[in-house]
Amino acid sequence: MIREAVPADITQLVHVHVTSWNATYAGYHPKPTPELRTMQWQKLFKDKEDNWFCYVVEKEGGELAGFATGSSFYDASLPYKAELNKIHFPKTYQRLGLGRLLVAKTAEHFLRLGINSMLLFADPANPNTAFYEKLGGEKIVDEKGTFHGAYGWKDIRPLFLI
Repeated sequence: MIREAVPADITQLVHVHVTSWNATYAGYHPKPTPELRTMQWQKLFKDKEDNWFCYVVEKEGGELAGFATGSSFYDASLPYKAELNKIHFPKTYQRLGLGRLLVAKTAEHFLRLGINSMLLFADPANPNTAFYEKLGGEKIVDEKGTFHGAYGWKDIRPLFLI
């Protein structure tokens, strides 16, 4: 089941976030701690801006398998109006189609707001970036043609249909 996250989910969101991030970036140090992620999630919910949201994939029994966050975005130099801020799944829940479902839910959210474009900032070293390309994300390069990890969708309507 996909649903909007609530503050009562923070403990599980922290677990998913720390587990996923640390597995994806095994060589990075220092690693984010559960204490740091708890503070960050508490702040996100406490200072929640009107345009920020978080969807979770909840298994039967209430365990969270993954999450995605998003918000509106504005940069006059870019043609994108929304941002998929984060999407995380522990390895055991990757490659099951759950990420596609969360991206579709995110696209649906933005489309309901009249927003038709989206971007995502990823670490170029993330081994899972092919996922964004499979979903039609275009690499955004700087004026020198260098890719720094950003992907864009100028039209997110096809994402809603996946």
